[in-house]
Amino acid sequence: MKLKHHIYLCVALVSPVISQELDENITLEKKALMILPATQDNEKELADKVLSIISEQATALGRFEVIDRNLVAEILEEQKFQLSGLVSNDQVVHLGELAAAEKALILEIVHFGQKGVPKEKNDDDNDDDDGTLFTWLVKTVVTETIENARQVDTLKIRLELKNNIHTEFKGNVKLVNVASGVSEHSFSLNASFTGGNRDASLSRVLNQLSIQIRMKLKDLYMITSEIIEVDGSYVSIFSGENLGLKKGALFEISSKDKIKTYKEKTVTLPGKSRGLIRITDVGPDGSRAKVVRKWRKVKPGHKAYELKGSPTITDLNFTYSKDRRYEVAGSFWINPFGEFSGSINGYLGSVIDSRNKMNGYLGFGTNLDYTLFSGFGTKGSVSLELPALFSRRGDDDGHNVISFFSDPSLDGNLAIQIGQKRDIVLTASYVFTNVHGPWQWQKDTGENDEDGNTITKTEPAVWNGIEPIIEPAGLYFSITLRKLRF
Repeated sequence: MKLKHHIYLCVALVSPVISQELDENITLEKKALMILPATQDNEKELADKVLSIISEQATALGRFEVIDRNLVAEILEEQKFQLSGLVSNDQVVHLGELAAAEKALILEIVHFGQKGVPKEKNDDDNDDDDGTLFTWLVKTVVTETIENARQVDTLKIRLELKNNIHTEFKGNVKLVNVASGVSEHSFSLNASFTGGNRDASLSRVLNQLSIQIRMKLKDLYMITSEIIEVDGSYVSIFSGENLGLKKGALFEISSKDKIKTYKEKTVTLPGKSRGLIRITDVGPDGSRAKVVRKWRKVKPGHKAYELKGSPTITDLNFTYSKDRRYEVAGSFWINPFGEFSGSINGYLGSVIDSRNKMNGYLGFGTNLDYTLFSGFGTKGSVSLELPALFSRRGDDDGHNVISFFSDPSLDGNLAIQIGQKRDIVLTASYVFTNVHGPWQWQKDTGENDEDGNTITKTEPAVWNGIEPIIEPAGLYFSITLRKLRF
């Protein structure tokens, strides 16, 4: 089954009535969203499903006023307007005029198909037969049985194909300025799934589309607000539940654009970036936010621009303890401006063991961080670090041996802002326990597997005396270079 059609979405922009004191670009009202269905009978079922998803996601997002589809149908009937095939930009303009719309979303379903596919099976390689009379008899009986069961197998295959459907959807979406007919933005939608019957497989594809559509709709209508008042490290802004704003949303603060005249030409210069805020309390039409980072003074009247995605933070950490430990670690932080945050870490270093020998190691781990305070360009936090490390050294018989160890620590951190997107972090870490596995090495058995690879087996390390143990308990100090991206 394949089809190609277009679904037209006209976004009717309601011109807000605002006072002259407010910037005309401030987001104060929801956008009225009119969704127009395709008319082709053979495509109507799928079109209705996609349109329903768009309607549900637009409503859930809280930034659109979705026009009742029955009302839309009445308008189309009254105007005797039919959607058939590829609609020209002129027709899109006409649709926008009928709906008093400023923008139109045009979704083109490039490809949709469903087909049964065989299920993946594990390859079971049969051992070579030794050619005995017994094996010949077994083969004869099995062959005859297979021949008698071919018809049954065919039915099974048909049933398998019927219940293992591959569904594929591809679409393109463009945002058109209704007044000019010019495309301003475009993006693609792609989803596929294999498994279940036709309905089940299609349902999984539609779920994927639902997630994509929600993200794309949000990107098309990012909130622009304004600082109402400043109270220490907290600010109040326009925008709240009326626009679907949620607690934890992040905004970038910027001064207002400036209009300059140079050589009789008027130009608009963008304002300067000043800081980041995180929404802490959401009201009906206004919200309170905490300044989580700033590099210039924030004042009432400054703009607040919603961030499309959460900022990311990367760290490069250096730990030094003379004759005990040397380490370089890199971290990627998740939810860096939340009360709770976490990181994914990579480690490379060396640590002394009970025989006073330095052992090189590498590994990975995580940090679980809780913010104690923030303000005045600083942030204090405590964290629990959980590493998984693999150390390497030579045993007393000359083998290269490897051992696993972990040394969890409690950390106290002080981040000091040194630039718009850079920090220095000072950390005191106390390693309170450790886990150390056995030392082992891989012995070559002298045999190869079916693919020609060498077969090895794990052997314990050889020690003349007491086995060395890594016990890095104690207090360590480290310094971290941190970079913010948004």
